[in-house]
Amino acid sequence: MRGRARRGLLVPAMTLTTVLVAVAAACSDQGGGTPEQGTRAAGITASPAPAVLQEPPVTLPEAERALSGALGAQAVLESATPHLEADRRNLLAQTRDSQEALTMAAFNSTPGPLPHYTWGKPELLVPRVQRGPFWFAAVVEREDGKGEKRSAVLVLTKYGEHEWYLSSTSLLDPEERVPEIAKDAGGYATELDDDDPTTAISPRLMAPLHATSAEEGSAGFAAGLIEKGPHTTGYAEEIAGKRPKYKSDCLGYDSIFGASNYPVHALRTADGGAMVMYSLIRTTTVTAKIEPCADIRVPPNAERLASATGARKELRTVETQQYVSTVPAKTGRGPARVIGYLGGVTKVSAN
Repeated sequence: MRGRARRGLLVPAMTLTTVLVAVAAACSDQGGGTPEQGTRAAGITASPAPAVLQEPPVTLPEAERALSGALGAQAVLESATPHLEADRRNLLAQTRDSQEALTMAAFNSTPGPLPHYTWGKPELLVPRVQRGPFWFAAVVEREDGKGEKRSAVLVLTKYGEHEWYLSSTSLLDPEERVPEIAKDAGGYATELDDDDPTTAISPRLMAPLHATSAEEGSAGFAAGLIEKGPHTTGYAEEIAGKRPKYKSDCLGYDSIFGASNYPVHALRTADGGAMVMYSLIRTTTVTAKIEPCADIRVPPNAERLASATGARKELRTVETQQYVSTVPAKTGRGPARVIGYLGGVTKVSAN
């Protein structure tokens, strides 16, 4: 609406300027002066036309309604008593992408209701220019039933003409904050292309480099590109520490990470870098080297996802992990940093 108002005012303003310049030029010709002198005499100074901002495909009011509706419906269904199967189906129907995988696993892991959360006032991060499927992010405080509060980064995606779905949720690490996001005069953010060349790591490459750091640790080629921490090199240290124990029980242990097929979203930060939201898939395999061997037990947090409590030959668990990371500008300094995470086991196979 603001863009149309500006355009409406711009036409008469330009017309008036054109008329005044023409009159001034005519007067200067009659007086023998130059056109430039005539323009100065008339008090006219050239000025560039104001930039007209593109109308966003998703407005801030629409994003606010979509988020409020999603969180409100979630709160009602989570707290429903008695908790019916229909409530679970309705909750699942409001999710897509990695959030759908985690929600389905949560339902299959427990017969009871899911945890209930209270949500605070959100900060909306809505790109002005974007390609479909349309999306936006929100930073909002989440409080659990015990009163613990954590800041969450939510991504909602519009699939279809009217339907909005919760696409991912990541919880910021306790000491972390979302970086300042660059916004225009209307309060809209800037979406970055998957191969944006202005950041130290393009959004498309953030997930595979993160996976490399988690697998290879400080010795991998991603060293120096991504900051050390529990969600990066910490995984590599964990894997290396577990292998000898499994080997002593004549079991093989391996855990690999990979970029998922779920969407990657990125926003420009005020310092010229990016905040990137993406998912990884972790696949952990425990294999009996000889038979008979030590028992291969399903982890307690994944027992309800497995058809048996243990495996004779191989146990494979798959985790879906949702992340938020910050990436410096190409001219900036320092590595990319993982600032938020939420994930869990989404699949188990035993044989």
